[in-house]
Amino acid sequence: MEELPMILFTVIAQMAIGAFWALGFVQLLGRLRKLPGEAIDRVTDTSLFAVGPLLVLGFFAAFFHLNDPFHAPFTLLHVGSSWLSRELLSGVLFGGFGFVFAACQWNKWLTRTLRDVLAVLTALSGLALLAAMSGVYCTVKTIPAWHTPAIPVLFFASALLTGPLAVALSLLLVWKKALSATDTVSAPKSWKDWRQHLAVGQISDDLKSLVHSAMQILTIVSAASGIIIMITYPAYLLGLHQQGGAAAHVADVISGGFLTCRLILLGIAVVGAGVFAFTQIRLHSQPTSTLTVLLCGSLLLAFISELLGRAVHYEGLWHVGLNTVQHVIAS
Repeated sequence: MEELPMILFTVIAQMAIGAFWALGFVQLLGRLRKLPGEAIDRVTDTSLFAVGPLLVLGFFAAFFHLNDPFHAPFTLLHVGSSWLSRELLSGVLFGGFGFVFAACQWNKWLTRTLRDVLAVLTALSGLALLAAMSGVYCTVKTIPAWHTPAIPVLFFASALLTGPLAVALSLLLVWKKALSATDTVSAPKSWKDWRQHLAVGQISDDLKSLVHSAMQILTIVSAASGIIIMITYPAYLLGLHQQGGAAAHVADVISGGFLTCRLILLGIAVVGAGVFAFTQIRLHSQPTSTLTVLLCGSLLLAFISELLGRAVHYEGLWHVGLNTVQHVIAS
């Protein structure tokens, strides 16, 4: 499938954005509880190791879609008129700000206030990237399946489905690791001490309570986003059918096996995260093997579901006019 690079880029980048927002939420929740910043960092810094590589992997996949990747920088010349240029610029900003923030956060460079500014800039760049991704598709008037408000809804919901679920899983792993720790962990002396960055050590009861509460909220956010996706599809397909012509034909084309499998997997992930995982977290004061399986399974199913959903998205690449004439001739 020639669109596979873009499928991987959009899904992985949206997951990275959602994960970064989720980490910001955990930080905010901890500060509202008056916990020391250094203590909160001990449960969030580890997750930062996943966000950066996710975005790099997504961009690497996207470059396979280009005829000549070395021409990509020239698209920045049209930021004022091209959504694709805005997507590239916002992606570079998100990756750049995210890298600088992660480096400063891991090594405790700069003051906390300045690191917070970098975090906000990264989060806003992620928002801009999501908006630009949506704009690339929903502003194309000749493609009915893309020229619809459903596209930004599905893209933003994707970020809030997979990102928070990934962070919830990382918090669970931090929680389990902290229970087996015998002492506290000192701050790394340099970026080379990567094992020290991943070490958690013992955490206080207040910090355990933060992790416990954050995991509950993140699983609910993820499940709610999945429900929004499932609700959006019927309205999306109905809107295409009501337009008639090529739009109605596209609705029939994309209502096939991929979409069915996508919704089934998404439904299982929503129930797994929003019902069973949430209940496990709420009823147990210690992490369980069942919870680990539920979160891992829900994240995997949600991710596969998003890949299938993006395949459905590109299956809707049906131009009004050209494809309509070709379809009539073929018939």
